[in-house]
Amino acid sequence: MESHKALKDVGFTQNEALVYTSLLQLGPSPILTIARRTGLKRPTVYLIIDELIEKGAVATVPGEKKKVFIALSPQKVTEDATRKVASLQKALPELMALWKSESSRPAVKFFETQEGMLSVYREISNDPDVKEVLTFFSFEEIPKEFNENYGLFLNLFKERGIKGRELISFGASRPEYLDRVKRLPNYTARLAPLEHKFFSDTVIYGNKIAVFSFKKHFTLVIESEDIAGSLRSLFELAWSSGKEV
Repeated sequence: MESHKALKDVGFTQNEALVYTSLLQLGPSPILTIARRTGLKRPTVYLIIDELIEKGAVATVPGEKKKVFIALSPQKVTEDATRKVASLQKALPELMALWKSESSRPAVKFFETQEGMLSVYREISNDPDVKEVLTFFSFEEIPKEFNENYGLFLNLFKERGIKGRELISFGASRPEYLDRVKRLPNYTARLAPLEHKFFSDTVIYGNKIAVFSFKKHFTLVIESEDIAGSLRSLFELAWSSGKEV
């Protein structure tokens, strides 16, 4: 019924709309009559009537020996709904300020499984908004079961042409990934000073940061323009002390 939908739009539940419209048709009625008309159990009707009285849609008929209830005018229900909307509109600036405060907080995601951690690498490589990727990591710290990430990043730099800069600490090994990716014009790698070691893989992309801890087996993703900007500045400081590969 259209009337039921309209009532639900202003905060009535399905059963509240049913009882209210039934009372409009019945006129002043006791609980038993309302229950029979709606098909609801009497205890349920009592609860709904209480809610409708609180909403200002139903009232008790005075002077009756047993309780009799009457539906108040739909005009009153409409006026009450209009008044509530006006009150909400008045509070809107304060509510918007609260919403903006909440939305400015960093969004944090946590992944603990291997598949979950790999899914973050895949998300980075497929993110359409990424324009540049900055990373600092150690080849020795990334286990073999995460080697998929090298192919994903190679595709990111080679096929999509995304600009990449990687600050790396590693020992004697020189992975094939580095030999392949450093030939690309949009990619640069630098070696971190020997006294500085990286024990995780950290990726800065857009307004997000992903930190992969392979020893503790988790990935933390933080979405925050301020935090990403600060970490990007730290990357630039470290980058300036690195040696080009």
